[in-house]
Amino acid sequence: MNVKNSARLAALALTGILAAASAFPQSQATTGEIRGRVVDATGGVLPGVTVVISDVSRGITRTLVTDPDGNFVAPLIPPGTYEVTASLTGFQPAKHKAIKVTVGSLVNVNTALKVGGIQEAVTVEGGATAVETSSSVRTSTLDETAIGNLPINGRRFQDFVTLTPTVQVDPQRGQLSMAGQRGINTNVSIDGADHNQPFFGGIRGGERSNNAFTVPQEAIQEFQVVASGYTAEFGRSSGGIVNAITKSGSNDIRGSVFYLNRNRDWADDNVFGQAAAPTQQQFGGSIGGPLRKDKTFFFLAYEQQKFKNTRQVLFSALSGLTATPATQEAFDFYKSLETPFDATNDAWTVLGRIDHQFGTNHRLNIRYTHSDNKALNSNATGNALDPATISALSNNGTEKDNTNVVVGQLTSVLKPNLLLETRAQYAREQRPRLANAEATNVTTGIGRFGSVNFLPTTQSDWTAGGNVNLTWIRSGHTFKVGGDYRHTFVDQTFGFNQFGAFNVSGTTANVLDILGVGGAVANRFDSTAVTYDRQMGNLLVDFASDELAFYAQDSWKVTPKVTVNYGVRWEGAFNPTPIANNDFLLSRVRNFVSPVEGRRVDPTQIPDQLNQWGPRVGFAWDPGGDGKTVLRGYTGLYYARTPALVYAGPMNNYRTPAGDLSLRLPLPVSAGSTNNTVYRQLLLIGIDLNRTPLGSLPILAQDQVLAIARALGLSPNPAVGSGPLSVDPDFKNPRAFQVGLGGQREIWSGITLGLEGVYVKTDRLERNRELNLAPPVVRANDPAQRPFFNRPATPRPISDLGQLQVRESTAESKYQALTFSTRVQKKWGSVNAYYVLSKSESDDDNERDAGGPNYQNTYNLADEWGPARLDRTHQFNGYMVYFLPKGFDITTGFRILSGRPIDAAMGFDANGDGANSTGANFSLDRPYSAAGVSFKRNAFRNTPFKEVNLRLQWKWSIRNSQSLTFSADAFNVFNWDNIELAGTTVQNYCSAPVPLDCGFGPPTNPNFLQIYDQNPASTRRGQFLLNNNPGAPRQLQLGVRFQF
Repeated sequence: MNVKNSARLAALALTGILAAASAFPQSQATTGEIRGRVVDATGGVLPGVTVVISDVSRGITRTLVTDPDGNFVAPLIPPGTYEVTASLTGFQPAKHKAIKVTVGSLVNVNTALKVGGIQEAVTVEGGATAVETSSSVRTSTLDETAIGNLPINGRRFQDFVTLTPTVQVDPQRGQLSMAGQRGINTNVSIDGADHNQPFFGGIRGGERSNNAFTVPQEAIQEFQVVASGYTAEFGRSSGGIVNAITKSGSNDIRGSVFYLNRNRDWADDNVFGQAAAPTQQQFGGSIGGPLRKDKTFFFLAYEQQKFKNTRQVLFSALSGLTATPATQEAFDFYKSLETPFDATNDAWTVLGRIDHQFGTNHRLNIRYTHSDNKALNSNATGNALDPATISALSNNGTEKDNTNVVVGQLTSVLKPNLLLETRAQYAREQRPRLANAEATNVTTGIGRFGSVNFLPTTQSDWTAGGNVNLTWIRSGHTFKVGGDYRHTFVDQTFGFNQFGAFNVSGTTANVLDILGVGGAVANRFDSTAVTYDRQMGNLLVDFASDELAFYAQDSWKVTPKVTVNYGVRWEGAFNPTPIANNDFLLSRVRNFVSPVEGRRVDPTQIPDQLNQWGPRVGFAWDPGGDGKTVLRGYTGLYYARTPALVYAGPMNNYRTPAGDLSLRLPLPVSAGSTNNTVYRQLLLIGIDLNRTPLGSLPILAQDQVLAIARALGLSPNPAVGSGPLSVDPDFKNPRAFQVGLGGQREIWSGITLGLEGVYVKTDRLERNRELNLAPPVVRANDPAQRPFFNRPATPRPISDLGQLQVRESTAESKYQALTFSTRVQKKWGSVNAYYVLSKSESDDDNERDAGGPNYQNTYNLADEWGPARLDRTHQFNGYMVYFLPKGFDITTGFRILSGRPIDAAMGFDANGDGANSTGANFSLDRPYSAAGVSFKRNAFRNTPFKEVNLRLQWKWSIRNSQSLTFSADAFNVFNWDNIELAGTTVQNYCSAPVPLDCGFGPPTNPNFLQIYDQNPASTRRGQFLLNNNPGAPRQLQLGVRFQF
């Protein structure tokens, strides 16, 4: 039995022991902690004091006794509001009321007992210290008040996370980035259970979660954000973690019903004059209460979303064009496709939860969540706001996603100083993406019609696992140990060109002529400007993986003023083994030594990740011992997981049959042959494209493509010229080294200031690397002395293959930041504001990109080091809640961010590698500022982003706990333009024709980094450049809520 199988069996055995649950073994993932010290009037410690912690609304009681140093610790306290009572014979009892415990918090309640009788009890309102003096990291918590009152556009609870420091939205996948890390490397949990998408990465729901909720916001009680420096009980993130918890019932029946309407008629047009805020309606409610008082409680929440955006197919390239007899057929066909349509984004989600207490020492909860999202005519984006598109309705599709999650948790107080927590989870997600039509795709500079070339596709996954955590308290130490196991199965049906795809290049007039019958090109598609791709694979991939982790840590109260946290975590990932039985491909790569750093390729394996040890240590010092000041610091190693998508291509590319492998027509023929176009090669098997209208082009079977080869006297191998993917033999999961140092000080009652410095150095980040490329040369006539590959004239080292990509872990990043924080907590409301001064650098920014490389030159990656795509020097964000008289409230959330980096481009494949072109007029090749000196990556700056959202609401108290609240939300209340520079028009440094010494001087492209058209020859000079991306305009949302 090999090591991998042995480890898998051990992991499976652990699963049986742990009873199947999440990959997030945190004993504080769903709870908080109350700790404190009891002294007499002179400051002397009092051992043997009975401390009772209680929440009468839920029947929760915890009884403890102070140790010889007068300390008590109560971990695993469900978030809520508590009374803490301390009593000792001969002393007056002391009772602290309204002690608020939030998820992940460490609440200090210190008590001084006075000599006296029991009838002379002293009651104190509050009494918890204003600063968490036992925590080595700064955390941000949004509680039920903030979540329920702040304005939010879409009711996706994770959007609130962007109001906390160092957090922003990654522009590639729309996921949450913390402390400069890739968005897919953030870890999100709900009720302590993993809430991440295992295939695509990021939050459960993948990119659909950017457009629709997967859990009712009405069910979220609160969440905690730890952007960096978390302890050993947390894992699988090189950046930060989000811990959310759901609501539970209590001894009182409580519930709500709400309705929100964001109507398009109440919104401004965007800065381009476009109606860009479609109507969205959201409604739902919740109810919770007792099934048995003090014992069993229930909670149920439901939310639904209705969304409709009317759009228009419009082929702008045909505007002002007069058709000729040669172009009339294709012109009329395109015009017939110009039609309005509705894009939708409808969703619903439901959550149910049961809590039960077995006596006072055991608490069980079980939660089920389901979500369903269906978006018609919303391929790829879900709710694109641009009112016009150059994709015909046939070139669109339905985006769907549904999730089912079951989580169970049992918390047991075995002894006052010994606690056990177990958790179980099963989660399943399905992601179908359906085509509007099964038709041959035609893509030209005018637009697209026929099926989207990668639809239909379906991805699904399921996850099950288990964890257990044990907490032992002794002599100032709080020891925690735990372990977890997670099994994941994923499958995908995916491939390009499933119904065939024609690609036609040329001017608009030439394209119309090629698509029609007659004219300069007499036969349809009878031109060398036409290619046809047909999928030859079976589209399938499926595999399983396993994750295992153990941790041990201690929170040591060294003195009443000093707390030290230290621990270690081990994480392992057991990866699948590819099916590699394509002898042709294996024979080409088995003994291949790439000229790129002498690299080798081994497509038969994906390395397991077993050497992932994460030691961590932190401290917290309360110099005054009064709970008003804390100095804290931390350091440690942290690991992130790799999304399964990174492995999907390598799992089936070397397989027979391959999963995704296309063959291109026209097949190569000898010079002088007349069968050198798609039209003529199809004619060889009896298919005359002149006889098939553009609206019903033939869908070739795979056998018909092979029949063309036989008619030409060829024996084509679909793998010839292919570009297979594999995983580097030395591939590793991302690893981050983190250091943080900071402090907080309560300067006045309820007003706290903070300062923190953070350094995060991350290596082993994934990048795509091309190995099948001959070394470049420098051309004598090139003033820039740019390395030149001269593809396709220069053959590849493996001549009968195309790109040979490996997914390797050689990218790096570095993040440095200073965070200034202000917190105000008063009876009239609260203010949380943050300013972050940061610098983020990297040499690759891809978010598990399934495409090609993201660099200029595979032989020299040093030039790639520069500002990271997420580098924003200044970040000011936060939120405020004001409770006004007469039932009025006003709340706001705000984000003001300096511009992200943007690249300058040559606008063509300047180094001739043929591998990094990302569009007809754009490439990753950058200008040179002098001979041999390339522009740095991301050397320029985009525009800043500013957003202030505002809510005004009035609460009408009806009777008892019943109320009716009317709200008005204004998103982007100041209607800031937020135009973001994008596209070749503003990123190409030089005007065409582009000289080789482009970059030696100032830009010659008048529109480089411009918002308005500066081209003297343009009819739109002085007007907005429409290739840029406008921000969302001001939008108004009205709502009503009934609370009982």
